[in-house]
Amino acid sequence: MKKLRKISLLLAIALILGVFIIGCTNKADEVGNNDGVDEVVKTGEAGDDRAKEGGTFVVSMGREPQTYNPNAYNDDGAYIVIQNIFNKLVKINGYDEIVPDLAKEWEFSEDGTEITFYLHENVKWHDGEDFSSEDVKWTFEQILKEKGFASGSLSDIEGIICPDENTVVMKLSSPNSGILGYIAWFGTYIMPKHIYEGTDWLENPANHKPIGTGPFKFVEHKSGESVTIVRNDDYWGDKPYLDKVVFRIIPEQSTAYQAWLNGEIDHTLNGVPATELSRFENDDNYLIYDKLWPNRGYILFNMKEGKFSDLKVRQAVAYGIDRDEIFTKALKGIGLKAEYFISPLYEWALNKDVKLPERDIEKARALLEEAGYTADENGIYFTTTIDTYPGFDDIVEVLQSNFREFGIDLQHNAMDDPTYDEKVWFGRDFEITMLGGYQGPDISAIGNRFGAGSVMNLGDYNNPRVEELLKEGVIFSAKEDRAVVYKEIQELLAEDLPAIFLYEKGAKIVVNSYVKGYPASAEAVEKASESEFTYVWLDK
Repeated sequence: MKKLRKISLLLAIALILGVFIIGCTNKADEVGNNDGVDEVVKTGEAGDDRAKEGGTFVVSMGREPQTYNPNAYNDDGAYIVIQNIFNKLVKINGYDEIVPDLAKEWEFSEDGTEITFYLHENVKWHDGEDFSSEDVKWTFEQILKEKGFASGSLSDIEGIICPDENTVVMKLSSPNSGILGYIAWFGTYIMPKHIYEGTDWLENPANHKPIGTGPFKFVEHKSGESVTIVRNDDYWGDKPYLDKVVFRIIPEQSTAYQAWLNGEIDHTLNGVPATELSRFENDDNYLIYDKLWPNRGYILFNMKEGKFSDLKVRQAVAYGIDRDEIFTKALKGIGLKAEYFISPLYEWALNKDVKLPERDIEKARALLEEAGYTADENGIYFTTTIDTYPGFDDIVEVLQSNFREFGIDLQHNAMDDPTYDEKVWFGRDFEITMLGGYQGPDISAIGNRFGAGSVMNLGDYNNPRVEELLKEGVIFSAKEDRAVVYKEIQELLAEDLPAIFLYEKGAKIVVNSYVKGYPASAEAVEKASESEFTYVWLDK
């Protein structure tokens, strides 16, 4: 994911990939409303009197935290711990919905240029000091001033006022409803003004002994070994069940997996190998949660020049590829086959009348002939090359077979990251490529992919009507108004086909059955963030 950190702070969190379903990051897998897309296995409901208090939850994590400053820059190791120590104004739950955190309510002004957050009362920092709106104001001003990780996505904030200790008003330079998703996403945890003000936020001692407002308090970090947090008995929200969480630092995923199998740890955040998943499917000692993100893999065309600048050729590809085979063979049935032009997690804006076409090889060949191509004695109309960075080999193998069936000889130029960057990312020297990654935290992130001049728009797609709609989409704050805009964008993407979506990235999360209230579980998924253990309890 170094490319996205280098190019765009808005799109930097890598999600889950590869042979291990959770943990190892890759540029192909850059982190809405669920409405049934995430399947969860029910255990007890939150507040169920079966829940047991106490105990220590031991989990593995693959990376060692470097700093507990939650907003300065991306630290994947610390991120898992930070979710349990700090709070945000609003956060993203397991359904990729924005839900309350320190802010119990919020509202946009009628003209969309102000967001007012109403904070929970009687919140205290872990050192006993009172939390207030001034902490919020200081945090966001500091992020913008010091170019914190989220500063690029928060640049529309031009002022913050605090009418009282429990109210925060953010003034925006222009209407931007999409900014709420970024406030809920990453690098926006509220920090203690009384500890950081007047110091270098990169050197403050609290970066190694963090003080938050969250459900757990920091205890210690043993270098190369573990991080320990304990329940915050004075927590303002739902009280955690656990006494303690110990994060064991185990860089090798196979080692962490074996430690989990041996019962040395309760859960591995490093993930279970895809080749091992089947052994847990019919075992009552384990629960498997199917998780989906707004993270999509797709074929991207050069729209300015070359063979695929012709719409008929792009349409031929859309009819000729077998997305079912890609899903079952290359992705091993993990995630979902793509069917629409936005992530299905944005169900409220999904245009169900606009779908990717079903496979029709004869239709694909006819379109190539309409485009002026003639097949040779082997049934091949032309040869082209797909340029990729690491992570797409299995998918391209299926694509090569698919393309040959409808008459295109698809060669594969598999490159390392620097070579790809030079040729495709910066040079725009390609006919067809593949991209993958996170398309959130707000539906407006589609503009990062297909907006004219946007950093991820490698194919140089440019439709003036799409540009108008992208601007309109962030002016409205009500979902029903935004849905009209994004449904029309889907229609235009279906007509123009700058890309063909292949799959929705997902994971299978395997958890011991005695671990209740896991963030992906029925009792926690609506309230907890991805690695927040407020609702975890141990039934053993």
